[in-house]
Amino acid sequence: MWCSASTPARWSGGALSAGYEALVLTTDVTVNGRRERDLRNGFAVPYRLTPRIVADAALHPAWTIRQCRHGLPTLPNVDGGAGAGAGADAQAALLQRRMDASFSWDDLAALRDMWPRKLYVKGILNARDAARCVALGADGVIVSNHGGRQLADLAAPVSVLPEVVAAVGGAQTLVDSGFRNGRDVVKALALGAHAVMLGRPLLYGLAARGEAGVDEVLAMFVADIDRTLALLGCPDVVSLGQGRYIRNSL
Repeated sequence: MWCSASTPARWSGGALSAGYEALVLTTDVTVNGRRERDLRNGFAVPYRLTPRIVADAALHPAWTIRQCRHGLPTLPNVDGGAGAGAGADAQAALLQRRMDASFSWDDLAALRDMWPRKLYVKGILNARDAARCVALGADGVIVSNHGGRQLADLAAPVSVLPEVVAAVGGAQTLVDSGFRNGRDVVKALALGAHAVMLGRPLLYGLAARGEAGVDEVLAMFVADIDRTLALLGCPDVVSLGQGRYIRNSL
């Protein structure tokens, strides 16, 4: 969590005035993991302009022209904290310096008090934490290991999903991390998830074809879900029933 005491109130107030119906609190890590792929690729803060990056930009002139015309991306939630006109590298460095590892259950309760609409907690991987989130007023939880970005050896969210569903007593339970096709989505729904969140597949589509690529990826997922349901003899996802079509060995 951002270390400034006023940040949760500022962000929740901004979301409320903008008309958002739900707020997601992402519980991540107290220290950064060792991301070996990032280290190997030289992806670090501050960003460094390497010969490889220069060559890559030269081989993609359309992208390079767009960046020159519109400017490099920034982190909107950090705008202002790093100074006027600060780039993404300065913003990312500031964000890294100001992360507060002391965020506690009391802080979650305080956030619940200041936010009047739906509140979800993302990053849950066990039934005990899920039940406590709901007891503190969360409307639901998102079972997630954040795609294994920080610690690759964490439990797969789908492996703990049934116990989380049982622990929250009907509260909304969503899941993400590692879903790559519609069959994966159907498995999660059969295990009791109310919905599945997608990340990297949509980013792959965005990187390849922009907005049209995102639409294509979503269409692929929907088609795969429909096909899987048909092969299972289910007219819709409601007919799946918790665990009915999932082998115990999963």
